[in-house]
Amino acid sequence: MNLSLTTFDWTVLLLVMISSLSFGLIMAYRKKAGQNSTNFFLGGRAIKWPVIGASLFATNIGAEHLVGLSGDSYRYGLSAGSVELTCAITLGFACAILFPYYMKNKIYTIPEFLELRYNKKARIFFSGLMLVISVMTKLAFTLFAGALVMNSILGWDVMTTAFYIGMIVAVFTIIGGFTAVAYSDTIQVVLMIVGAAAMLFIGLDKVGGWSGLMDKAPEMMTIAAPYDDPVYPFWGILATAFYAGIFYWGIDQVNVQRVLSAPDLKHARWGSMFAVLLKLFPIFLFAVPGVIAFALYPGELSGEESKQTFVLLLNNLLPSGLRGLMLASLIAALITSLIAVLNSVSTLVVRDFIVEFRPSVSEKKQVTLGRYIILVVTLLGIGATFLVYKNEEGLYKYLQTITAYLVIPVFPAIFFGIASKKVTLKGAAYSVLVGIVLSTIFVVDQLLGAEAGKDIFPFLHHKLTLNFGYRGLWAEIFITGVLFGVSYFTTKTAPEKLEKTTINYSKRVAKFEGITDWRLHLTILSGITLFLYIWLS
Repeated sequence: MNLSLTTFDWTVLLLVMISSLSFGLIMAYRKKAGQNSTNFFLGGRAIKWPVIGASLFATNIGAEHLVGLSGDSYRYGLSAGSVELTCAITLGFACAILFPYYMKNKIYTIPEFLELRYNKKARIFFSGLMLVISVMTKLAFTLFAGALVMNSILGWDVMTTAFYIGMIVAVFTIIGGFTAVAYSDTIQVVLMIVGAAAMLFIGLDKVGGWSGLMDKAPEMMTIAAPYDDPVYPFWGILATAFYAGIFYWGIDQVNVQRVLSAPDLKHARWGSMFAVLLKLFPIFLFAVPGVIAFALYPGELSGEESKQTFVLLLNNLLPSGLRGLMLASLIAALITSLIAVLNSVSTLVVRDFIVEFRPSVSEKKQVTLGRYIILVVTLLGIGATFLVYKNEEGLYKYLQTITAYLVIPVFPAIFFGIASKKVTLKGAAYSVLVGIVLSTIFVVDQLLGAEAGKDIFPFLHHKLTLNFGYRGLWAEIFITGVLFGVSYFTTKTAPEKLEKTTINYSKRVAKFEGITDWRLHLTILSGITLFLYIWLS
């Protein structure tokens, strides 16, 4: 099923994309993005909260997200979007515990913070891990999924599309650095919201409004699937927010780099709260249209065909012009995800490897090297995409699995390394090793398939251990036990390290600052989130 586009659609698409990318490049020129490493990698640490929040949201929403969420909602109902409403938890913890120490130490990368808290080896290990994850999973996934989407919508060749999109995005990132990325993100967010909102309201009108949708598909309009649901169990999804979600929003370099670009902690927190606000919308903008498609065209798409839900909606609901705008928002989502990864990877390589081992490298040289690295990483990402493309059934599944489980070993050492002075280097090291063992078991079990996995690892195939969310929760509890157990019997961390990198619980709680206080914003947003959970359950 290919998308039908008119000349007007193509005109809208090109005008919108050229305008949004040009805006980013103009802002990069005005703010001298290539002047020094701080400007190139972190926008001069002068990015204000609205741009930070929009960029966090845009980085999270990829092309596969837009298309995949509507497809899964057609198949499973609103429960497919339940994870979208966990940001009040994830960014709430990040703002309260993690971000103050990142900003206090004025770091460029999260691995840099690990050197301050533990040692240089911890920095190099985690940075190397993040580079592998970023290139082999984030970049490869985003390119492959985006190219697949364009193939299903427009019939374009997958690898040709991946190559050209990769190179266009690389050139844009090389020229504009982080500033161009952040400011173009703000335009892309508007595109996504406007395009998806048009689809939502036209769809609701066709189906007879919200009440009509509830009448036609009542069983699909609940966000809370049973605890033993094999795909989207409500409590399993909620559990992931407390480890995978906090890791994603508060430790993953690709996302946290947006926060590090803030001039101070206030803007970092305000931007995060703006992102929480924006994350309240995907359940309506991307998931509800999938249910609308189910109500309007029941049985038209079955099984894997549900991936075509987005195309079905575009062809049947949107008029010419709006179709082009929606496609522009789709490409915008793809581009923003890619430029976020490229910018972050170049920052990791330059700051954690080149500058770490050659501190005398000049500011200009760092920018130049960062630009070369973006090109090299893009080519590596395209190569990884080709491997995924040629081994779609095996390697693609493997990489997805690896991505899901890689956060488990390292999360406790980083999170509790800030939250507790009792955590030691050896405790962190042993907890990571134990985490790697557990993650390996999970990966092997998933790759073996349900039948073989149940024979070898029967303890993983119960109602409260089958889903990733539950597995991860039990694993994190065990790893955290190892972290504190080993830390109790090993050499304590030097007080001067702890002073800069861990929470001082004897310090008085910051004075309430009224309407500008981020804690008030979080309380309001948490209340709205709770209301949505109750309303949609």
